[in-house]
Amino acid sequence: MSNNYPYENDVILEVDGKAHNSWKSYDIDSDFLIPADAFKFDLGVPSNSTVLPDFSGAEVKVCINGELVMTGIVDTTQHTMSKTNRTYSLNGRDRASILVDCSAPITNVKGLTVLDAVKKIVEPLGIKKVALRAENNPTLDKVDIDVGETAWNAAMRCANSAGLHLWFEPNGELIVGGADYSTPPVATLCCMKDGKRNNFEQADLTFDVSNRFSEVTFLAQSHGKQGQDNKNDLKWVYHDPEMTTYKPKTVVVSDVDNLEALQKWAKKYIADSMLEGFTLTIVVPDHKMQDGTLWQPGQRVHVICEEYDIDAIFFLMGRRFMLSRNAGTQTELRFKQDGIWTPDAYNAKAEKARKRKGKKLMATNGHGSWVAAN
Repeated sequence: MSNNYPYENDVILEVDGKAHNSWKSYDIDSDFLIPADAFKFDLGVPSNSTVLPDFSGAEVKVCINGELVMTGIVDTTQHTMSKTNRTYSLNGRDRASILVDCSAPITNVKGLTVLDAVKKIVEPLGIKKVALRAENNPTLDKVDIDVGETAWNAAMRCANSAGLHLWFEPNGELIVGGADYSTPPVATLCCMKDGKRNNFEQADLTFDVSNRFSEVTFLAQSHGKQGQDNKNDLKWVYHDPEMTTYKPKTVVVSDVDNLEALQKWAKKYIADSMLEGFTLTIVVPDHKMQDGTLWQPGQRVHVICEEYDIDAIFFLMGRRFMLSRNAGTQTELRFKQDGIWTPDAYNAKAEKARKRKGKKLMATNGHGSWVAAN
């Protein structure tokens, strides 16, 4: 972690051939679970300035210390003035905003691989760079695209049918895939009660069972055959051994045609429910680690927090770069349990991560070394 203040981050917004790097505040958010990453920049405006341009609709690049962190589009520009203050704000999202806002083209993806199906949906909307990041690229059988459905939802349903997800890389490339849990942890975040070697001060740990169920019944209807009536003839039941309260739920799935496909869809549904059950949020100073690497979603981090009785590796699901007058330069890190999200992307790696046990809680001995805590 970087403890040298000032942190000297060069945060540049490139828009319409111009670059700006002097800000009153900013907020740059990226999260696998949010369809479109977002940014907001505020800058002060001199009272004698001329009329400011309208950049809404313009393509932008956001760079920090020379590294590209987002490619996007300005949604809104806002010029606010009062007796004591003048501010110019730019708000926007990454290129996922095109898929979120626009309807999917009327097309048929049956018989295509997941990657080709996603390409067929997004390429007419100008998304030309699409890549697969998973072990397998299965062929789709039954994914119906509804008239008026957003391109994001249509493409995401294709990915979900194979247990995969969608997100945009900072360079604007759309990825169809999931997490690689074999990558080594990039840093260790530590907070001990004795205060030694601590590198974060603010944390929030949330457990939530509102979307967990003791029993989930998944139903689907295969293609109709002659002489058969229309009925839900595919069924698979999941029992959660950790839910002691009886909470049954029935889910009807429309995009599957056999039991194997239903089980794959159900596995993704269950993993997402488990994902919502645990969130660890940590706020750290600066935007980078000790070696200068920026925080990015997809990293794996070792977290030691004595008060939470935590000593394990977690998956960085989202991060938010922030600058404000009151708090200065900070980064919010949102962690989920390792090996839970998109387990079908790299099955063996996810299974190994889920089975990995956290180390015994460690504490400092006051002389720069670590010892097992009692």
